[in-house]
Amino acid sequence: MMRTKVSGFAYFYPMHHLLGIRHHGPGSAKAVLSALEATPPDCLLVEAPADGIADFGLRIADCPDPQSAIRNPKSQIVPPVAMLIYDPKDLSRASYLPFAEFSPEWQAIGWAQQRGIPVRYMDLGMDANFALDEAERQNPQAALEFLEKMTPEERAFRSDPMAYLAQLAGYSDSERWWEVMFESAGNGAEIFAAIAKMMTALREGTDESPRTLLREAHMRQAMRQAMKDGFQNIAVVCGAWHVPALEGFEKIKASHDAALLKGIKKIKTTATWIPWSYDRLTFQSGYRAGIVSPAWYELIFSDLPPRGGKNAATHWMVQVAMLLRKEDLDASSANVIEAIRLAETLATMRRLALPGIDELREAAVTTICEGDLEKLQLIENKLITGKKVGSVPDDIPAVPLQKDIEQAVKSARLTKYWENTDEEWLGATAASPQGGIDLREESGRLKSHLLHRLNLLGIPWGRPMELNRHQSAGGFKEFWKLKWAPEFAIRIIEKGAWGNTVEEACVNFLTKKTEETTALPALTLLVKQTLNADLPAAFDLLLRKLENLAALTTDVYHLMEALPPLAQIVRYGNTRGTDVRAVELVVQHLVPRICIALPAAVLNLDEDASKEAFDKLMGVNRALGLLNDPAFFSQWFDCIAHISDNLRVNGILTGACTRVLFDKKIRTEAETAIRMEYSLSPATPPLEAAQWLEGFLQGSGLLLLHNNSLWNLLDAWVDGLNEYIFRDTLPLLRRTFSRFSAPERERMLGLAKQGQVVEKIAKVSDYEEGRAGRVLPLVKRLLFEFDSLSGGSGQSI
Repeated sequence: MMRTKVSGFAYFYPMHHLLGIRHHGPGSAKAVLSALEATPPDCLLVEAPADGIADFGLRIADCPDPQSAIRNPKSQIVPPVAMLIYDPKDLSRASYLPFAEFSPEWQAIGWAQQRGIPVRYMDLGMDANFALDEAERQNPQAALEFLEKMTPEERAFRSDPMAYLAQLAGYSDSERWWEVMFESAGNGAEIFAAIAKMMTALREGTDESPRTLLREAHMRQAMRQAMKDGFQNIAVVCGAWHVPALEGFEKIKASHDAALLKGIKKIKTTATWIPWSYDRLTFQSGYRAGIVSPAWYELIFSDLPPRGGKNAATHWMVQVAMLLRKEDLDASSANVIEAIRLAETLATMRRLALPGIDELREAAVTTICEGDLEKLQLIENKLITGKKVGSVPDDIPAVPLQKDIEQAVKSARLTKYWENTDEEWLGATAASPQGGIDLREESGRLKSHLLHRLNLLGIPWGRPMELNRHQSAGGFKEFWKLKWAPEFAIRIIEKGAWGNTVEEACVNFLTKKTEETTALPALTLLVKQTLNADLPAAFDLLLRKLENLAALTTDVYHLMEALPPLAQIVRYGNTRGTDVRAVELVVQHLVPRICIALPAAVLNLDEDASKEAFDKLMGVNRALGLLNDPAFFSQWFDCIAHISDNLRVNGILTGACTRVLFDKKIRTEAETAIRMEYSLSPATPPLEAAQWLEGFLQGSGLLLLHNNSLWNLLDAWVDGLNEYIFRDTLPLLRRTFSRFSAPERERMLGLAKQGQVVEKIAKVSDYEEGRAGRVLPLVKRLLFEFDSLSGGSGQSI
């Protein structure tokens, strides 16, 4: 019996059954089962790396009855899963071999294990492939020689051999052609002979890559070894493309294959099982053997004989209606029935045995979605790709770090991480769709610490979300979006070298990171992450490095970048019960140095450099607002006053400084109006005036709406621009005003239509302080409660 690699089904030979399949093909899987039932083998060879895990015992879920896995899930491997093979000494060398329930190899292995038939992997092992990859990296020219000999037409053919046959059949998409001909047609074992002839004709006259020749030589040797071990009726499940190379393998001398494989070095590998997901089986994920619609293939597999009738289209349309209703969109039963009829009619018109995914989509959009494609796109990921996630038994071999992560997940009462393949809010409910975790509760702190620690290790299962500027910094609630990626499994193995527990790995990783970090902004960010992750064992070393680096840093921009995260630590550290006195000392040294060095640092900057300095300046201003220290304010206001009056500083910076001084009541309205009148005077070049205006109006346009004198100055300046200068300054003005809210822009438009605004002087009567003082405590309490509920700390009230 021999086996080949083809995108199709299995093919029979007396005593040697070559079952050529399309990986993850539901029709291929059914055809393989039919072939195995018709002629049961005494040994099964599968195209998979020889160093993979072939002995599953009784773990694999009963493939013909997937519900059996649900009865005892802890002892079962439930697809989709992937076999992970990696080099424990170099984790950049790793390979994933995914399996779904409808994968022919998975079905064949399950069938064989149910009957006690030995299963062997016959492909070239990853231990050899990793060594060959390394040799190609060291000598890339040898690998390029094969491609250089090929013509452009040959390269196009090699990239997708099935496209040639699809075009002959009138299809522009080879995947669609293969699905129609082989996956949804319900073929039996008799299709294998036809596929073998088709592949033989397709490969005739073509040269194979050196790697493919080595793989096929290894497959033939595995078949010879099975015969040598006494097996008389061998079944081979492999990709259809390899069938011609394995057919009649007796005619190829064993010495020829042995010579090809001689001298190949091997790198020791380790293999394990990890959960996989349908979205990782798609072409879009970058998987070269991917498919278009795993969810649709699952329906085809469950519907093909002998499991049932032609009901896949019905089930698919019912899913469309269910998903739309979950999105609060109408989807009536009548529309579903009409959609099924339309899909079947389209299939008949196109001479198809059954509707495919294209017919189903067209019918769903036309009827259920009433011609609105956006409705279908809203549910397309769940409908086309599917959300199914596999699972592996708890006793599958794993590194200690992975076991500790799983235990931490249980302790924090989080959903098993591999079930979060779609990004979703942590703790989301119908009443609170954005969820959130309360840091005042023990379970909330456990969740927060675990997610922050995993982020530190480069395993971003959770992504912190800022709903407003205060929540992430000092609120009692944190908001996260969770999404697990299967490749995190290899990162867990990689980070396992740092420690056996999450905390130990983080501390050791931070220690090394602290030693390597030489930039003050990066170190301050590391300090903040360490506090969020609750790693006191690493905090002392970080603080010592922070103090030394802050003292040695002379770049004022680095000092300015470092201040905001440190200010947040000082301001909100106590919310988490953190001792921040050491950080306060660092901040007390940073602020004066920034105030002294900044005026000289912003002189004579071009536009791009000025915008960078503007961002850092506003960041420092917000940080000092958090600290709310009068001494810091005094130094800072004196610093920006010097900047605002310096003619050698770009307008965006002088305008921003003027605005800050006005907002903080350091400069009066009259003084600000004089400064604005000077900056917008005819003597000032229009582009410079527009830059000053951009800096002055940053953040909000309310200042203009509530101050008629400033508005009149701006209105007069714009009115005085001639046509050519106005055209040059318009992009800057557009950029400035586009940042205002729609209501602000609408009110400004109304003021602009009025022209000059006459300021109305209203008589302000004295108010009674005694009576006002009685309600102030209540107002303060209400504001405190509102601030706390919205995520703030309430300390600034």
